[in-house]
Amino acid sequence: MYASWQALPELPEIDLALVHALQVAPRAPWSAIGRTIGVDPATAARRWDRLVADRLAWFVVRPSAEQLAADRDAVVLKLKVRPGSEVRIAERIAVEEEVYSVDLVAGEDDIAVVLVGRGLGAMRERIDALVDSDPDVFMTRVFFIAAVHREDAQWRLGALTHDQELALDRRADGPVTAPDDEVLQQLTEALIEDPRMSVADIARRLDRPEPTARRLLDRALRSRAIRLGCDVVASAGGAGRAVMLEARADDPRAVGSVISEYPCVVRCAAVVAPANLAIVVRFNALGDVFDFEAAASEQVPGWHVADRATVVRSVKRQGRVLDDDGRVLLSGAAG
Repeated sequence: MYASWQALPELPEIDLALVHALQVAPRAPWSAIGRTIGVDPATAARRWDRLVADRLAWFVVRPSAEQLAADRDAVVLKLKVRPGSEVRIAERIAVEEEVYSVDLVAGEDDIAVVLVGRGLGAMRERIDALVDSDPDVFMTRVFFIAAVHREDAQWRLGALTHDQELALDRRADGPVTAPDDEVLQQLTEALIEDPRMSVADIARRLDRPEPTARRLLDRALRSRAIRLGCDVVASAGGAGRAVMLEARADDPRAVGSVISEYPCVVRCAAVVAPANLAIVVRFNALGDVFDFEAAASEQVPGWHVADRATVVRSVKRQGRVLDDDGRVLLSGAAG
């Protein structure tokens, strides 16, 4: 029923280091990227172009999930569907712009979706429109997200050392206020077209002086109003197995700093549900999930796993639709 998308070969170490560097600093000059991974700038750019052409790696431009607010909401939606209809339903849902991720899973549910929007009532209506008209969907579970502790764009391949990451990530510390919504929309549209667009070109798009455009872009990225990242086929770094967990903790608000320390954690959110945490973890082998659970139980008060599901195919991740092999689809692609 599902394609063996994990069967793609792992990337060579130099390409893993390149992708990791671009996960840390997507707009860093090729000279800085090359210096970090030990190649000349032309080689770094050429290898990236090849990865993009082969659809093995790609840039991601999204509003950050950390920006949930009174008028911005997100839900985890889990569906039980008629056998044989899983792929059709998942691919239909994935084309919707407000859908952040869609996974085919093996467990109590068949499909898991993350959906973003504004307003609890409007979100409920949107969910109904997505699933109620489909006769093959016969059970839904909806968990509203209360807080995001870790999102996909923060996950790293682990090919660089901590010092190499610090050398690339030289952004100033301290709180920053995001630009207004109109500027954010203009910046988002420009970065979707070309995540590495020059500041001069961005300034022309904004009709602002170049120093002003640089400051606005810096504020948008540092405030995380826009999350600019780099994604890669799931199997590239030897972590082609993902597991979705519903867990409980005594204080889900305090879990973020603990859970985020685990390199395997791709996504962690506090949800309003009997299990108050929705987590996605990625491993080389499925059995590694039990090591993670054992470690979490020692560090997280009240830790209990209520549900486990294996991700058998990611249909959409970080807002980008993927094919059966986990490669990004090119239509509407940026990067």
